[in-house]
Amino acid sequence: MDSQSLEALSSRLNLDISPEGIAQAFYHASYVNEVNGEELESNERLEFLGDAVIELTVADYLYNQFPYLNEGELTKIKSVVVSGSTLAECAKNIGLDECLFLGKGEENGGGRQRISLLEDVFEAFVGMVYGEKGFRVAQSFVIAQLQKEIERVSCGKGPRDSKTRLQELAQKEGYKPEYSLVGEEGADHAKRFTVRVRVADLEGMGEGTSKKEAEQAAAEQVYQQFYDDTHV
Repeated sequence: MDSQSLEALSSRLNLDISPEGIAQAFYHASYVNEVNGEELESNERLEFLGDAVIELTVADYLYNQFPYLNEGELTKIKSVVVSGSTLAECAKNIGLDECLFLGKGEENGGGRQRISLLEDVFEAFVGMVYGEKGFRVAQSFVIAQLQKEIERVSCGKGPRDSKTRLQELAQKEGYKPEYSLVGEEGADHAKRFTVRVRVADLEGMGEGTSKKEAEQAAAEQVYQQFYDDTHV
């Protein structure tokens, strides 16, 4: 990926950020580890920053746009909107997957299509925007990418939750997710549940304040692994 391509990406997204400023968001650790004679930093720290910016932006937007929804309803929408599969889809929609710098092994192993890797690059890109242009610009960028998904989920349109996504993907491959409650702790007013889900030879654990919330968390974890395994 050359500087002209990164400049074109900046222009297309109306961000006005130099190629040098954008580049770090796309340096995967596998690429950095293979580069000789050049000191580069991977995008992992930017991922950390971008994740926080996305969480706050979506929470703030939902809080102000849906004053009639309670905490549980807001949490449910947010969990879907900021899920790995949703962020990965956003990354592909705006072409971030094409800009990634990957090591040879990661590239040959289908890393450019992995949900977890695409989620990471979207978060890193948001972190980069925040660092270069500040919170307001980063906030506007995040909402521009996620607004349609927020509207769809808030209206109850489409099978967008993680359990449904996992169920549909598993059925295509001839499997059925199996959920089991493995833990329950806390007082009646502050329960925490732990749920396990198994699909094929994969297993995921999720926690939540309800069994349904824990199931969603477990399903999201396994969905990413299962999608990666079946799309490489």
